[in-house]
Amino acid sequence: MGKSIRRAVEKYYLFILLALSILFFAIAAPRFFTVLNLTNILVQNSYLIIATIGIAMIMISSGADLSVSFQIGILSVLLGKLMTKASVPVIPSLLITLAVGALLGSVNGLCAIKLKVHPMVATMATMTIYQGIAFVWSNSETYFNFPAAFKKIGQGYIGPVPICVIIMLVAVAIGYFILNKTYFGRYVYSIGGNEEATRLAGVNTKKVRLLIFLTAGLFVAVSAIVLTSRTGSANASIAADAMFSCFTACILGGISFAGGGGNILSVIVSVLVIGVIANGIQMMGGTIYTQYIVKGVLLVAAIAYDNYQKALRMKED
Repeated sequence: MGKSIRRAVEKYYLFILLALSILFFAIAAPRFFTVLNLTNILVQNSYLIIATIGIAMIMISSGADLSVSFQIGILSVLLGKLMTKASVPVIPSLLITLAVGALLGSVNGLCAIKLKVHPMVATMATMTIYQGIAFVWSNSETYFNFPAAFKKIGQGYIGPVPICVIIMLVAVAIGYFILNKTYFGRYVYSIGGNEEATRLAGVNTKKVRLLIFLTAGLFVAVSAIVLTSRTGSANASIAADAMFSCFTACILGGISFAGGGGNILSVIVSVLVIGVIANGIQMMGGTIYTQYIVKGVLLVAAIAYDNYQKALRMKED
């Protein structure tokens, strides 16, 4: 019985954590457990869930991307310049942003492949480059006055459902389909598990790794579109803490830096756990710095739990 309970907890611990977090804040903050606030949590975290799907793909393949915050920064500035300065229509602006997002992701992949270094090292360099580009290009300016059609993406509704939440759900479905129903998804897991064995099996691992980063760049671009539209403004530091939140969610969701395992749905629940806690702390009057402390504790706890599970599996083997 003890082993079956432990396995059930291991399988559903994120759902348990999410339920306990909601229950705690529903009691501690009377305004927390309302339809309006719970919807607000989904809206606030929709961009983060979309970006985390891309980062999860990279981490499952035993990679990392430290530059996600400033990829979003560059893309947000791009949207601002296109629509508020150059008066480019909404649809062409979105297509250009998606193309540039794919390009930024590809640059990360190429740097890791060509320099023959771990993607974490490569993206540490591109993070600094992207940060510089975002601030220099925008001159630290914030862009406002976006077209109403663009702001509808992040602020509009279809019936009672926010459009950005619908986009998020579509992104989750696409990410799930890619990883679980395609050969490309199998290669993502295979490269994370054993890249050399995958290469010897006839898979062009360099090409697949590049495609992983390109795909992640597309998800990040959609994330930038949703966030910029929701806030109605664009600037270089619009998603300064996105990288930490994405990594925390991935590790909490069971994806280790070693790669080879993990799933999208667990990562999504992890983002919601982080979002619920951040929102609950705010409802209780806590500051953003209190949220940072809790997120840091969550990350340490997630790493410790991951190591604990690995130790148990080694004993059982």
